[in-house]
Amino acid sequence: MSKIIFFCHDDRSKLESFEYYKQDIDALKSLNHEVIICTKYQEIPLRFDVMFIWWWTYALYPALLCKILNKPCIITGTFNFKFPDGHDYFKRPIWQQILIKIATKISTLNLFVSQLELDGCSKYFKLKNDRYYPHTIHNDYLQGASESREMSLFNLAWSGKDNLNRKGIPELLNAVYLLKNEGITVHLNLAGMEGDGIEYLKKIIRDLNLTNEVNYLGMLSREEKIRMLRTCEIYVQPSHYEGFGLATAEAMGCGACIIVCDVGAVKEVVGDCGYYVSPGSSEELAKAIKNVIFDENLRHKFQERAYQRVNSYFADDIKLERLKKYLLEIGIS
Repeated sequence: MSKIIFFCHDDRSKLESFEYYKQDIDALKSLNHEVIICTKYQEIPLRFDVMFIWWWTYALYPALLCKILNKPCIITGTFNFKFPDGHDYFKRPIWQQILIKIATKISTLNLFVSQLELDGCSKYFKLKNDRYYPHTIHNDYLQGASESREMSLFNLAWSGKDNLNRKGIPELLNAVYLLKNEGITVHLNLAGMEGDGIEYLKKIIRDLNLTNEVNYLGMLSREEKIRMLRTCEIYVQPSHYEGFGLATAEAMGCGACIIVCDVGAVKEVVGDCGYYVSPGSSEELAKAIKNVIFDENLRHKFQERAYQRVNSYFADDIKLERLKKYLLEIGIS
């Protein structure tokens, strides 16, 4: 049994509620390693076999420590390398860019969650220690559809103002408004951790007079989230950029019909198993929602394809095998 430090500069409470952290912690434990969780630099012990680090932004000190102690380290996360009109690597302060670049160079392995980010970062940083390590979907999500689904829309997004705009939530709300004006009433459930954009979100809902059509649920428990994903007919994620799209993949595993934009790494996840619209277009989004609501065969086709795709490419055991392989590569069995 190896002693592995799982380091993530984030609130400890989020390590259980954020699926991408939980996946890796559970995977390391499933491989029968002793996992020590650290969220602050001062918590890191000096005796360990390997360090598994989330986020390059905070990785330099732990990676340097591993270098000094001659211990291997792995860094992973969503890089947001090139995100048009958003906060990507190139919009960071120069000093942050330098720290991140050094971290990628001195780590033993860099694990990228999408082929898009793997290719982009590898070429730019001239990496030879890069590997493909996509998110996967826990078996709890891979139960397919519930027997009783509601004809409703669902979206999961943290309500930080910038994130709401990146996720296309204003366009989604406007699409519901456009449908309402056509005499088509749809119900939209919004959920996610509250952020600094919560009042901004509520104001849009009020201004569009959608208080009866839109229900803001806030932060859901894991069980509540799975229930919502399994009982909604349509999951809508009209993002302007996604480094992977984990919530979309979870919705696919739960058997929802997916409406997305072909941005970032979305197509790597969704393939031909969802309905695509142009980012920023409320009109296209409204048309897509109307089409899948009224075309039952189309909706069911996307639901079945999405479920099969996630089972084939993003099941938990696939992540476990990749992680086991990468650990063996750096001498950890």
